[in-house]
Amino acid sequence: MSDALIMKLMEPLAEFYSDPNVVELRQMRPGQLILEHRKSDLQQIETPNIGFNQIRRMCQALANYNGLKFSEDTNPKLSVSLPERHRFECLIGPSTLTGLSMAVRCKHPYEVKFEDLGLRQKIIDYIGEAMHKRWNIAISGSTNTGKTTFLNKLLGLLPVQERVVSCEDTPELEVERFWNGSALFASREASQGAGLQTWPQLFDHKMRISPDRIIFSEISVQNAFSALNALNTGAKGWMCTIHADRAEMVVERFQNNIDMSGMNLTKPISEYFDTLVDVIFHITRFDRGVRHITDIYEVKNNRYILKNGKLQ
Repeated sequence: MSDALIMKLMEPLAEFYSDPNVVELRQMRPGQLILEHRKSDLQQIETPNIGFNQIRRMCQALANYNGLKFSEDTNPKLSVSLPERHRFECLIGPSTLTGLSMAVRCKHPYEVKFEDLGLRQKIIDYIGEAMHKRWNIAISGSTNTGKTTFLNKLLGLLPVQERVVSCEDTPELEVERFWNGSALFASREASQGAGLQTWPQLFDHKMRISPDRIIFSEISVQNAFSALNALNTGAKGWMCTIHADRAEMVVERFQNNIDMSGMNLTKPISEYFDTLVDVIFHITRFDRGVRHITDIYEVKNNRYILKNGKLQ
């Protein structure tokens, strides 16, 4: 199935998410959409032409297009990128109260400046130095705070010949310009991907292709152990994003993900982080989609450079 056919099938939803000021489109019940917009309040829209059957057809087509499995009975959850790079997430069936939970996280092309993230020149220079020195960096924040957007901004500081190896389960990182790099994709769940490698299999591969920098998109239960394993190989320029409410909670969130995966560590993860991670950038989201980097914590030095938006 071609991009054109997928985009034609998605037109009922695209009518709403194609607006460059739309942040996210959600559906929790048939015939009704929730629209999060940068320039207006949250909107509830009646859409009688978008029901269960339409969403099912979209999921099936998107799964086929991406070489994944989708079935209401055995594989009811789908996470993919649309041709326009928006992230589509859907769960259908008895795991939701209404039988449907769908969201389109919009990735409209626009240039984010460091100043847009509330940063002064002193901190912008600090970020440039961190990237030049190939520091190991974690980016934290709650959901939809712009963690991946900031990670892509950091990647934009690197020369195009850099040997960047990225690892994702949903394509979101902007790595196409690195002609000496490699973009790797893992199956989010072992039973879902047709021909996709698992996270442990990708770990073995990327360690054998001489990466200069290893980039993980979003840390999850499935990939936390692999990300830590890569970090523990002596990697420089390792980067990731992770859901956490505060910068000081990143270690705990990493530990939680590894514990939930069933993997066991010989020592607490804090002992790895304290010696291997250089800095954590924490992003906070405010009203109307405003996002600022409010905290910068140097893990190895146990000190804040920026805390609650104030230089320390």
